[in-house]
Amino acid sequence: MFTYVCFALVFVAACNAQAATDAPVGATRSSICKQRNAYYKVDTSCDSYVECTEFVANEMLCPDGLHFNPEAKWPSYPCGYPMDVPCQGRGSAQPAQPTADCPHQYGYFPSPVATADNCGQYRMCVAGKAIEMVCPTGLAFNPDTGRCDWPDLVASCKTEDFLGFSCPAAPTDADGNPLDLVFNYKYQGNCFYFFSCEKGRARLLSCDNGLAFDPASGRCVDAEFVNCDVQPTARAS
Repeated sequence: MFTYVCFALVFVAACNAQAATDAPVGATRSSICKQRNAYYKVDTSCDSYVECTEFVANEMLCPDGLHFNPEAKWPSYPCGYPMDVPCQGRGSAQPAQPTADCPHQYGYFPSPVATADNCGQYRMCVAGKAIEMVCPTGLAFNPDTGRCDWPDLVASCKTEDFLGFSCPAAPTDADGNPLDLVFNYKYQGNCFYFFSCEKGRARLLSCDNGLAFDPASGRCVDAEFVNCDVQPTARAS
């Protein structure tokens, strides 16, 4: 009886293993497909890939402006924005398909209404249609990365004009070098924000929920101890 059961289990396992490697009836299994369902990159392309479904290979192409992500696992969507899926050394992408408002069908791009002192606006393109967007308070759009960033890291942004604030001269050491210290200053009009200065570089930060900036101590404290000129519900995001 024991021998019969063992033989039966081995037979079932062998049948299952065979079923897991067979292509559908009438279909030819592709040599590319090492797994039943999977994605495979095309070495000479940033946005082309092969999708294997039931061991049948299909050549696919990401929408214009997106790159194929070699780390994507089937069946998740395998295309991503260039800032998330770099293409260096992987070949080239398809020719751009620009519209009147977008240089590519998909992606994040500088807004035509943005200026050096108004750096927070950018444009999100979806299927060639532009949607105007604004970075969170205190951040500027960085066209080099396609993300919102600290304004002092965005070459096209005039940080002082954008923030409306410039850091006071920082204390220096005996050799005249700025001390590696951080100084915080009040943000006019909203006590839940404050400017943080390090080596003359200004960045707009916010206190955690329930806290407000206290100019006397230069830090965030319980909001009930700060005379705020705005209510917490009016806090910008």
